[in-house]
Amino acid sequence: MELIDITVGISNGMLVWPGDEPVRLGWESRIADGASSNVSSIQIGAHVGTHIDMPLHFIEGATNLDDLDLTCLMGAATVVGVPEENTSINACFLESVRLGDVTRLLFKTSNSKLWDHPSQPFNPDYVALEPSAAQWLVEHGCKLVGIDYLSIAPYDDLVTPHEILLSNNVIILETLDLRDVHPGEYELICLPLKLESREASPVRAILKTSA
Repeated sequence: MELIDITVGISNGMLVWPGDEPVRLGWESRIADGASSNVSSIQIGAHVGTHIDMPLHFIEGATNLDDLDLTCLMGAATVVGVPEENTSINACFLESVRLGDVTRLLFKTSNSKLWDHPSQPFNPDYVALEPSAAQWLVEHGCKLVGIDYLSIAPYDDLVTPHEILLSNNVIILETLDLRDVHPGEYELICLPLKLESREASPVRAILKTSA
């Protein structure tokens, strides 16, 4: 068995969505300064780093983290490799992969190489799901979908793919580091913080191999 950590580390200066507050990691106290213990402080948005989106993120009054079925976040998952020449993911591509029905699906795209330099400027041309792909996933029973950049949806159409997925209770897992992951079958574990009544939460995401 092998565990692969696919979580993007949280650090000062890390990449965040344009307009979001930057990460602030600091110290409440330090032994080096004469304190009896080291105590860190952290200030981040709920969508910083590897995180899940709940329906409330784009749909007012929809389900939030209080309603989350944790079993959606643990279990068999398929990692699909998207060819580097693909600038987006559409339904035709998903049909070509011949997945059939799938519960948890993660996309490894050319976005992954961007994590070689995690503090680089935001890239609005990241690979994301077109609305047709979001609808395909709903129709094929997907309960969780993840991708290796800050959003599952294209920069020029953030709302539509999110609304299609979230209105059908598909959990979205964003900002994955899949550089060390080969396409194939895994077991996914990605548990969120218990942020009451909120629309999103950071997670620690891990893939487990059977070998």
